[in-house]
Amino acid sequence: MTTVRVAVAATPLVSSVESGLSGVLAAIAEAGRQGAAIVCVPETAIPGHRSQPDAVEDTTADQVEAAVAVVAAAARVAGVSVVLGIERPSPAGREIVAVVFDASGQRVGEQPKTQIDPSEERWYVPGSGRQTFTIGDLTFGIVTCHEAFRYPELARLAVREGAQVIFAPHHVTTDDGSLPTRWCDAANPYNEKALMCRAIENTVFVAQANTAMPDQGSITGIVGPDGDLVVALPYGDVGVVSAALELDLATRLIAVRYAPERARSRTRTPT
Repeated sequence: MTTVRVAVAATPLVSSVESGLSGVLAAIAEAGRQGAAIVCVPETAIPGHRSQPDAVEDTTADQVEAAVAVVAAAARVAGVSVVLGIERPSPAGREIVAVVFDASGQRVGEQPKTQIDPSEERWYVPGSGRQTFTIGDLTFGIVTCHEAFRYPELARLAVREGAQVIFAPHHVTTDDGSLPTRWCDAANPYNEKALMCRAIENTVFVAQANTAMPDQGSITGIVGPDGDLVVALPYGDVGVVSAALELDLATRLIAVRYAPERARSRTRTPT
């Protein structure tokens, strides 16, 4: 079987480019020590998600790009590919983007968040376009937060284009400020159940990265094609966790079998 070690990181809750960059660099270095081929960090790891209680500093495109360049260099030093969650100012407003680097630090593409949660529209604007990535033996797609939880067709699109792993960077908290103790507990927010469904309904791995917070509502971990939890960090902990994924188990069978043409409306014959 083809095996690839995939890592996901829970970076600290931050509110500036500088503090966000520090957490991302630590995660990349740790992923390298674990022998990971690729690591995914949370949504808006730089400069932080604006739904948090602390105000996130205003940033410029130049500031963000300077931080992105530092991350590219860190990827090269660690020999690890990186899925980096950033906020990027644009003429239309702030976009949420996942930038992808290979292990040489080469920027191979990006995936903007194309579906923005209604509660986030005061801070962010949607981007456009979908991309599937291949680095070495691994083909993957990226669905960010709200996209992964409420737009399952985006995950399926990537899988039908060959993705064996869906990366789901996100920022999810509990409604009551508590910290969960058990994965997919009935009392937890629904988000973990949704990501488990993305794995089962597409027969692929889902690798999810959430910010480490006192009210963290969803794990940083990896779910297998059978819906079982492969590996995870404790809720609220900063760190990196990885697993050697047997890519042949990501058969994509259920996604590939989907036949949308069968769902077309039939023309009724007058009686």
